[in-house]
Amino acid sequence: MTSNYMSKEGTALINVARYLITSQIGERLRTIDSLSEEFSISVGLIQKALTTLENDSSISLRKQGRNGTFIEHLNFDLLAKRAGLSHVVCAMPLPYTKHYEGLASGLKAQLGDLPLYFAHMRGADARAQCLKSGVHDIAIVSRLAARELLAGIKVAVDLGENSYSLEHKLICREGAFSQIKRVGVDPSSPDQRILTKRAFENQDVEVVNINYANCLTLLMEGVIDAVVWLPEALDMNRFGLEEKSLHHIPECQEASQAVMLIRKDAHHINALLENLLDINQLLHHQRQVVTGDITPSY
Repeated sequence: MTSNYMSKEGTALINVARYLITSQIGERLRTIDSLSEEFSISVGLIQKALTTLENDSSISLRKQGRNGTFIEHLNFDLLAKRAGLSHVVCAMPLPYTKHYEGLASGLKAQLGDLPLYFAHMRGADARAQCLKSGVHDIAIVSRLAARELLAGIKVAVDLGENSYSLEHKLICREGAFSQIKRVGVDPSSPDQRILTKRAFENQDVEVVNINYANCLTLLMEGVIDAVVWLPEALDMNRFGLEEKSLHHIPECQEASQAVMLIRKDAHHINALLENLLDINQLLHHQRQVVTGDITPSY
């Protein structure tokens, strides 16, 4: 009997905390009756949850008689813990560029009070799938990739131009641009798929399915003649490679923009990002990692 009561009490606390995460300071608190009805939890347990949150300084409330009760203070870090967020997992690209390392480091610096963890995964498709299935809470992809992935999920934060990477370029062996016959494409990378299709839409080339991480090796071995990739991730001169700009392709800019995806029903995650994330500070941190002014930590 006690176990059952505690379970209901815990459920009440989690639901009320998640509701409060989506609220704003100065907002009128919803009535206990309406919260009780929405969460199918007794009025007494809703009241007890609010009292618990007030006592541990997660919230401060101000009663104004007939006008109702208003939210005076919200501690989002404490509310996240009360909301049952034992961990928040952000799916990130593999950290093989300074841009990706800078994003992870900047997020950790700002959201360090949350139990934030990173899952570094190859392929925007895979990151989006883990988000949709509930394995992860946030996924970072390019704005271009997000176009294909938004069923059931949404863009919570757009970090702007060059926040995901520098410009993608067409890379091949030195002096071989006129001899391109086989182009490597990782099927799990929407960016690479779309940009490659646009770069060669009027040319007769063979598309070879590859693993994104093996681009350089396959290019050097002659298995492929070209690939759309990020020059910032390698030393072009050292490997005898040449690059060609893709700035004439409209989608190229979108491929350089980072967006943070969440599930459409994850209102509490959306609210946490809105209230705890300073985009300008995050981008400043990322730039410092890219320039080498600070060492990334994530």
